Amino acid sequence: MSMLVGGWIAIDEVETPFAKTSGALGGSATFTVLAASLFTPVRLLAAIGEDFPTEFRAALGRPNVDLTGLTVEGAETSRWGARYSYDMNSRDTLYTVFGVNAAWKPRIPAGWEDTTAACMSALDPVMQRDLIRALPASRVSLVDTIRFFIDTALPELRTTMNVADFVTLNEDEARQIAGTPSIAKAGRKFIEEGVQGLVIKLGEYGAVYMSKSDYFVAPGYPLEEVLDPTGAGDAFAGGFLGYLDTVTAITPAEIRRALIYASTVASFCVEGYGPARLLTLTRAEVDQRYRAFRTLTHFDVD
Repeated sequence: MSMLVGGWIAIDEVETPFAKTSGALGGSATFTVLAASLFTPVRLLAAIGEDFPTEFRAALGRPNVDLTGLTVEGAETSRWGARYSYDMNSRDTLYTVFGVNAAWKPRIPAGWEDTTAACMSALDPVMQRDLIRALPASRVSLVDTIRFFIDTALPELRTTMNVADFVTLNEDEARQIAGTPSIAKAGRKFIEEGVQGLVIKLGEYGAVYMSKSDYFVAPGYPLEEVLDPTGAGDAFAGGFLGYLDTVTAITPAEIRRALIYASTVASFCVEGYGPARLLTLTRAEVDQRYRAFRTLTHFDVD
């Protein structure tokens, strides 16, 4: 087992109604890697700048994470700033600085050809597609994206979505790409156009999974306090594919378990600022909440 995560590492500035953080470890790949490493060995493929703090690199170097593919490609690490509204479900992006990612061309390190799972977080969709195809031993792949690529590279993104085994989008992204306010209609449209497995993330309300033969709704875990939603969707993707990398066969039942594990990990992510909670999270804590989650959602059919 080994899961490659390709994406951005960044330095974040995030403001919520309750606190503000700056100069914090962030980026889609950060949250995905930390979540996935709770389940399976992870290989990080990302670029940073010379300004990337050494303590951030040390934080990423978890026992289950291989940083061979984390390379210094220039002076400036990518940076991102955002402000959340009071309900913590919507946000305004204040700025995005591409830094080294403006020109970075990812290359898979020697020896990583035996990777068994590929998770492509925020990357150019052509790069995502090329990386998936460059991993012949991978038995499952997932693609996520950000609004920038929806706005600037939608045709390429649509092609890449049909190459991956799973696609994760948040509800606003799904509505925008499909051109409909209905989540159910958007999902059906994606599946009809060639997406194999679609996960639409609904924030605190959970997620919806759709394929040609299945439809499943995973609720969100009930939390009384949310500190920072940043990265929760990326943590969801990492937990989802990280779990699937551990199973013998990817069946509908295992996909449903993966969705609940993904929601579980995401529920921990929002309990801290940035990736702070993921950095202390253990698999034992995840399994305990997963069992509680199952109890909350289980019912007998007469």
